[in-house]
Amino acid sequence: MSALPKYDPDCPRRAERIPDRPVMRVIDVQSQETYFDLPLMITFDGSAQGPAYLRLGVDEVIDLVDELNFVLDVRVKGPVAQPCTRSGI
Repeated sequence: MSALPKYDPDCPRRAERIPDRPVMRVIDVQSQETYFDLPLMITFDGSAQGPAYLRLGVDEVIDLVDELNFVLDVRVKGPVAQPCTRSGI
């Protein structure tokens, strides 16, 4: 496995959050899995190339929230979210 690329602020390619589009919860009806789609705008040399979605699972979202709280130095006293369980089980 290769190393992750380093952040380069001068890179002409970017994926930035679309401010007026909220994160969407997506439920796969067949598998009963829940995902979250974060809308992003892909740009190249400052020109918009089109939207894309970063799809995260529940565990990835919880990990991301924990990491963001850590870098923001937020003290969370309890779990960020309740564990997801399938209804009717």
